[in-house]
Amino acid sequence: MEFVELLKQLFVITFGVLVALVLAFYVIWPKVEYLFLKVNDIGQNKELLKNNQQLKFAAYERLILFAHRISPYQVMLRNHNPNISIDQFKQLLIADIENEYQHNFTQQLYVTDASWTIIKDLKDSTISLLKNSSRVIASDALIDQYVAIVLKHVSELDVNPYEAAQVILKKELSA
Repeated sequence: MEFVELLKQLFVITFGVLVALVLAFYVIWPKVEYLFLKVNDIGQNKELLKNNQQLKFAAYERLILFAHRISPYQVMLRNHNPNISIDQFKQLLIADIENEYQHNFTQQLYVTDASWTIIKDLKDSTISLLKNSSRVIASDALIDQYVAIVLKHVSELDVNPYEAAQVILKKELSA
């Protein structure tokens, strides 16, 4: 009899412990699961911030390169062809600048509105410079004369807008 009583008590104790463990599991598990999810979210947020930071750096890098590539000297150097007319050359330059701009258009997602406005204004003023410079010379003039007029205008500016845009973008990135 003692043995049967011992087994009964052991069964009651074991059953009680199992019930307590199951109840504890149902009470504690949601909190443990919440902590796991929170830790996972923190890890994902860090990864997302890292990815966003990389996209931001890449965008500023591309816009600094854009400011360099659309400077009159660079765009005329890339597209120089003495066998075409000034109007054809001007259109070639404008098309190159527009292509560069379209290629970098999505970078505005990763930079401030002020930076994007600087880039857009720089593009527009460069195109205006190219158009206005062709108006002051004869249509039968040589391309080298056109190039000289454009470069002279840029050199006479107190501040080179292409270098200034690059400096502003660099400062904004480091801020």
